[in-house]
Amino acid sequence: MCLACLTQMLPRIGRSARPLLAVVCCATQLSAQPTPTDHATTDRLIHTGYAQLEAGEKDAAFNTFAQVLEIDATHLEALLGQAMLYAERQEHASAYRCYDQIVQLRPGHAFAWNGRGLAAFNLENFDVALDSFQQATQQGPSGFFYESLAWTRLCRGEFELAAQSAKQASLLYNRAGEHSLYPLLIAYFAYLENADRANAYRALSYASANSNDQAWPQPVLAYLAGKITGAEMISFVSSLPEETEAHTYIGLQLRAEGAFEAATKHFDWVIRSGDRSVFEHTLARAVSLRSSVAKRLP
Repeated sequence: MCLACLTQMLPRIGRSARPLLAVVCCATQLSAQPTPTDHATTDRLIHTGYAQLEAGEKDAAFNTFAQVLEIDATHLEALLGQAMLYAERQEHASAYRCYDQIVQLRPGHAFAWNGRGLAAFNLENFDVALDSFQQATQQGPSGFFYESLAWTRLCRGEFELAAQSAKQASLLYNRAGEHSLYPLLIAYFAYLENADRANAYRALSYASANSNDQAWPQPVLAYLAGKITGAEMISFVSSLPEETEAHTYIGLQLRAEGAFEAATKHFDWVIRSGDRSVFEHTLARAVSLRSSVAKRLP
């Protein structure tokens, strides 16, 4: 089965509202060398497992992949199926172990490196996430991989590098004929954190000029440009992920304006009530931790 054909059903950890890019190469069996009978069995089970996954029968799919791994513990597609299901359940440590096993067996598997990075990111292990996303961009450059790298660098406080990765993500998205405002939002806040307001406003202006619809996160741009208030921006949200993003962006903007107490209230809301599956939730936690550590320094 060609894994690139499965991407429409893959869970998008970190941005549930946007589709995952078709960046996976076709997978073949690994080195376990099953017998012809076992090979026929695993092929049948893999077909069944992904059909169950596509139909939303996730527990059944997980059990089917487990049956494959009992026959061949290094079966790439079964490991990938389990990794995706672990990620969707937000069992990030288990997802990490699956993706790590895949990249140990197939070091050139860009999608697995990215999955490993997303699991590490959600575990707030930003060093491992950074290394994983760098490996992903080397094996198969894509806008999504560079965007993941940019979020990680933003969480690490590497603002200039975050802006560079975000710009590369935007360029690759555009080359692929895709449209995403998130890299430009990353660049905007990275420049602000780096006290580079000129480039921050350029990123915001470019985002506004290249946004042709009113869909989310368009209201975020209107808020950052001062056209609407934070409360008005929140009134446009239609899901918990969007509300999580809204509060995070308000917090970041208030922080850039020096309103640290007001910013903390929004970050606290994200940490307490936000959707853990979006990048902004982890970013809010990272910013709050940095602020807390800074306050304790002499």
